[in-house]
Amino acid sequence: MARILYGVMGNTHGHIMRSLAIASRLAEEHELHFVGGGHVPAAVAGKFPCLEVPVLRTAAHHKGRVSIVRAAGQIAARLAEIPQVKREIRALIKSWKPTVALCDREFFLPFASAAAGLECVSIDHSHLLVACEYDVPAGQRLSHALAYGSDRLLFDRTKKNLIVSFYHPPLRAGRTDELLPPVLRWIVTQIGSQAGDHVLCYQTSSTSRAIVEMLRGCGREVRVYGFNPQHETRDGNLVFRPYDDRRILEDLATCAYAVTNGGHNLVCEALHYGKPVLCFPVPMLFEQFLNAAHIRALGYGDYFTSSQPSARVLRAFESQLDEYRSNLAGKTFDGTAQVVERVRQLVSA
Repeated sequence: MARILYGVMGNTHGHIMRSLAIASRLAEEHELHFVGGGHVPAAVAGKFPCLEVPVLRTAAHHKGRVSIVRAAGQIAARLAEIPQVKREIRALIKSWKPTVALCDREFFLPFASAAAGLECVSIDHSHLLVACEYDVPAGQRLSHALAYGSDRLLFDRTKKNLIVSFYHPPLRAGRTDELLPPVLRWIVTQIGSQAGDHVLCYQTSSTSRAIVEMLRGCGREVRVYGFNPQHETRDGNLVFRPYDDRRILEDLATCAYAVTNGGHNLVCEALHYGKPVLCFPVPMLFEQFLNAAHIRALGYGDYFTSSQPSARVLRAFESQLDEYRSNLAGKTFDGTAQVVERVRQLVSA
């Protein structure tokens, strides 16, 4: 039995859900201890011990956009905390004596692991930005430069990187990263896909209202998540629902198609259910743009960067639904077992 120290970024649920999906399987034969801040301590409470640390948010949102000024302030504050937090993690390493460290975009653990001589393996989707080759349109060059620069400087500090993704661009020269399929939560795999007529819309900011308004005239019921009402409310064909982990997956598994930003986790869940995806990536968040661009390139759906989309956008998307569904038919997007097996190999090496 190995002891695994698992660092997780806790500012969004995607990193936590992926890490728990992996950790729950590893826990059958190994001991785990988490390191993370934000939502991490509450998410692992009662399951695993956790050392709480600050969270580095490199993409601070303000009115639906990424705020460069706020992000820079976050980075400066976390850089100043490196010595103290590194000492706390090193004390845990000294007392608990882990065999290996795993990291899903947690900022401090790679620093502490390097200082302690502990191997640290990254398991995330974000490393794709610095590890792979891909096209950068002219309109995305600033967004790309900021994302690539911050990831290269702040997060590319692990020698072994497992990149989980529904698309696998070629690696840059000299990179030794491994590209693996996506990780899905257990609950996702327990809900079966069915044909349906409603639309699942997931937006993470109230400024995405224009996207919801675009759906008002689509002729289908639209089940909207992300606005977090206390109770379900209906406005014409729009049904605004409070967030519920299982209910949103049931609505996703039975929808005609999904409308979302470019977040990797929900996109992968939609693809797992064979649902075409219409993406509106958050401005200045290049990772979301890259995900959305590959949705289009692979024929699984489409994307638009306009914050004021017209009904014509939706009509064009719906006219291609049969083609998107055909492209998704027979594809497998659950690589959880493969990823866990690779981690087991690295732990026992």
